[in-house]
Amino acid sequence: MSLTLQSRCVGDVTVVTCSGRIVAGEESRSLQVYLDRLLPESPHVLLHLGAVDFIDSGGLGLIARYLTRPQDRRGTLKVCAVSPKIDDVLRITRLKAVFQPYATEADSIVDLHRAAKGDDAAFDDPDVLCVDESQDVLSYLREMLKEAGYRTLTANNMSDALILLKATRPKTVVIGAELREASSGHMAEEFNSIASAGTIIELPTGFSEQDAGDAAQHVLQALRVGGGT
Repeated sequence: MSLTLQSRCVGDVTVVTCSGRIVAGEESRSLQVYLDRLLPESPHVLLHLGAVDFIDSGGLGLIARYLTRPQDRRGTLKVCAVSPKIDDVLRITRLKAVFQPYATEADSIVDLHRAAKGDDAAFDDPDVLCVDESQDVLSYLREMLKEAGYRTLTANNMSDALILLKATRPKTVVIGAELREASSGHMAEEFNSIASAGTIIELPTGFSEQDAGDAAQHVLQALRVGGGT
């Protein structure tokens, strides 16, 4: 099976899910191109290796090179949820201390954001967590709120949002009405319980179709009223 790569953003972490084989040749080249594109743009990149069923010495060396290369203060590359095959390889090669894999994706996302909070004073200021199924809406909110002086994290599903909520404890949560209505069960209850300690701003149904200027005023006014300034 050839290597496939899928990525998603969870706050400041870009999770890259790798599936298949990481071997010298086309697979390693595609991973290298992918990482070279992501690392300058993303503060933290996380390789999820749970679906990697084979890795050769060249593929292992490629990842090790990215893990150990000099990085700026804010940039990191980590690995998580390694498959039994990768775990066995790391044990045999004695490279576990180099890779330092996280047991789960959630553990690594939480740890990376908590580490950033210790290094970045911006995390000590009021944060906003935006949650919506639409990546376009999230991009709009993130850039608009950044220009307004807010430190903003985003997630497009309830599972990722709960991870970020636990890790960063933002004072304000902005969430789409459709996603909130569709969420139920223990995860939704836990999310609402934690978020209710601060301010919850629910985006109205059809928010993405509103005039962009009017929508911005609605969110900013709600943040001011809710104490998110």
